Amino acid sequence: KLPFRVNVTDALKPGANTLEIKVTNLWVNRLIGDQQPGVSRTYTYTTQQFYQADSPLLPSGLLGPVRVVSLKTN
Repeated sequence: KLPFRVNVTDALKPGANTLEIKVTNLWVNRLIGDQQPGVSRTYTYTTQQFYQADSPLLPSGLLGPVRVVSLKTN
């Protein structure tokens, strides 16, 4: 459920750590992207065109604001 929260405490190591977040787009947005004028390489194939180049994109991905919060424990 939004907002997503992840506790990474057990994954942290002493010193510097790197947090990497991988985000994927919605398939419908990829279909719309492949319909854009001038696209030389498409990533999708479908026998039925449900979406056109002017179809509105759906909200997708990592929508801000994004916060990394540090909590002190005793």
